[in-house]
Amino acid sequence: MGRRQKFDGKLLKALRKTTPYSQLQMSEFLGVSRETISAIENEKQGTIENISMDTIRRWHEVCEQYVDAETEFSFRVFITKYFGF
Repeated sequence: MGRRQKFDGKLLKALRKTTPYSQLQMSEFLGVSRETISAIENEKQGTIENISMDTIRRWHEVCEQYVDAETEFSFRVFITKYFGF
């Protein structure tokens, strides 16, 4: 089985941008540094490849009340493809 593709940091950035939260606030919600949030959103090599599924799940939970239907659908389609469902 081949290595899974890297996660799309731009998608996570789009989710966060639908909220009133800054990178600093998101970092506090997730228990990581603001620099880590920036590295994820900008798909910094080494950070985006090692992002945990728990971080992605928590990121979505923080954002889901603000996300419009189209963004939510795009996120779910990406997750489905990412995991090969």
